[in-house]
Amino acid sequence: MMYRKLLLFICISFFSSSVLLAQPELGACEQTIEEIAQKQMPRALKAWKTGNYREAERYLKKAIGLDEHYADALYLLGDLYVKMVQMHKAEPLWAKVLEVCPDYKPELYYFLGAIYLENEKRQLAIQQFDSFLKHPERDRGYDKEVKAAKREAELLERLLGNPVDFNPKPVRGISTQQDEYLGVISPDQQLMFFTRRVKKVNRRDGPAARTRLVEEFSLAERLPSGDFSEGAALPGPFNQQYNEGGPSITADNTELYFTVCQNIDGYQNCDVYYSEKDGFGGWTSPQSVGDHINQRDSWESQPSVSANGDVLYFASNRKGGLGGLDIYYCMREEDGSWSAPRNLGAPVNTAKDEKTPFIHSDSRTLYFTSKGHMGLGGFDIFYARAGTDGVWKQVENIGYPINSKEDDLGLFVSLDGRYGYFASNKLRANMGWDIYQFNLPPQVRPQSVALIQGSLKDENQEVAADAALEIKNLKTREITKVKVDRETGAYARVVEVRPEEDLILTVKKKGAAFSSKYISGKENASGAVIKAPLKVKQLAVGKEYTLNDINFATNSYALDEASRAVIDEFIVFLEENPNLKADIQGHTDNVGNDQDNLLLSKNRAKTVYAYVLEKGISAGRLSHHGYGETRPIADNGTETGRAQNRRTVFVITAR
Repeated sequence: MMYRKLLLFICISFFSSSVLLAQPELGACEQTIEEIAQKQMPRALKAWKTGNYREAERYLKKAIGLDEHYADALYLLGDLYVKMVQMHKAEPLWAKVLEVCPDYKPELYYFLGAIYLENEKRQLAIQQFDSFLKHPERDRGYDKEVKAAKREAELLERLLGNPVDFNPKPVRGISTQQDEYLGVISPDQQLMFFTRRVKKVNRRDGPAARTRLVEEFSLAERLPSGDFSEGAALPGPFNQQYNEGGPSITADNTELYFTVCQNIDGYQNCDVYYSEKDGFGGWTSPQSVGDHINQRDSWESQPSVSANGDVLYFASNRKGGLGGLDIYYCMREEDGSWSAPRNLGAPVNTAKDEKTPFIHSDSRTLYFTSKGHMGLGGFDIFYARAGTDGVWKQVENIGYPINSKEDDLGLFVSLDGRYGYFASNKLRANMGWDIYQFNLPPQVRPQSVALIQGSLKDENQEVAADAALEIKNLKTREITKVKVDRETGAYARVVEVRPEEDLILTVKKKGAAFSSKYISGKENASGAVIKAPLKVKQLAVGKEYTLNDINFATNSYALDEASRAVIDEFIVFLEENPNLKADIQGHTDNVGNDQDNLLLSKNRAKTVYAYVLEKGISAGRLSHHGYGETRPIADNGTETGRAQNRRTVFVITAR
């Protein structure tokens, strides 16, 4: 840490002045000293000059005993203790010097502050550093070091003086008697990938086969109880020819990125590889992300892919960085490949090591470990946030006691930001490595996000070719394209959740009917997994298509905000299909009076019809009818069935 370097500097500085020179450099102090005390000083200096420090100590102690305010004696005895690396003895002596003679030597404020910092008296250290920086006769060559020491003291005071709640517990199911580490949880929170070290015997070696430790790339699934299964080694193509680990997976669970380490001519080289989910539920053979990323003479490792699969982060010691290990990133190109790596730069990277990046599903909060940023010691865990402009803001320490004086690294965070996970072999005696979970402090949590999940299939449950999905923010009007797996039709997209911003997910395909899903910002908390299966139905005259999420209050036909948003998108669909004509129809369940239900359904259809006309669609293209409870599509004997029967639809009359 910084202050240890300061103390080393003090020792060297004082050693040079005290040994190489005939006499230590004293300060200035106007004071009257008892003559008998003054007589001890030449004797002390003579002993000092000959290297007899014990004798010098004896005379200096005697001088102080005769006159406790003797500044030169106090200073020299403190100097002697610094040379002997007995800082605790020097501290009160130098404090007394500055009490007796505040201007004795300005640099003494700096040196005493460093000792206070070493002795964890941070407030006193800060006061001394301030006194030095304000002194008009100080040696300004020390200003940089003193300002750095003051920043460190202030940081330590803030962190150690304001500890965060930290009560880590082993992740149940996964944490066993064996070692588990290098974990990550999938964005949907249902899968945890990790490395497990197990003892195995190679039966092919015969009766004399020896037990050996093997690292297995493993997977555990979340159980209905909320805990994880114990998990097991991933089947082929994993755990065969490569040493794999340190994984990261996209939100749709179809792209898995991980580290592969191989021995190349005696050099343990690590590279970033990936595997994709195939149409049968298995994984493709691991492939390198490309020679433009992986290099033979450098270490590329610890990948972290953004939930939506558009940015890949990793750690590397490649040439041209800021120093040591740096964090790099690549952008997804239009053809699906990755761009050339770019150094993340300051303020994240420093002249020292930064590694174990974890980009949260919000794509704006990066957790990583660093030796280059001021911390508590060794590697500390930090986080940085990116603004809307994509620029990373100030780096912050995640807090004490999550960070300690030892190395702390390898944090990953749940979708809702409530939980942090890490691996440790220090928290349970004789239990080895386990993966732990703890409540993440609110101030270091990521942005509020939700995960939209679903599948896009046609009426025959086949993957809808050429269909696209769009998410529109109804406040900002920003439109985001959603990637759809062309083999399975599955899709997943992480979106920011704000109470004041609603979203609508819409199918886009030429010749297909309007289909959408309304997503309320108020009703979806951070970390929500929103199920949004959508159908792609071909347009056909006489066919009924439901307008999803048009809901009316009981016995009401007034449109709410959500309903108007859905109808607005339906209007866009009508504008994109100018030859299409449709009949807006209202239907109810069988609860209540038949005639009341019929009238209610007619009013609801008319309300939708009137709203569409008001937005500029020609009356010649639309009609409206209500059918009450006479045309059910599901069993009115169940609430689920009744909900399906309470619907607003459109029927194509011409196209």
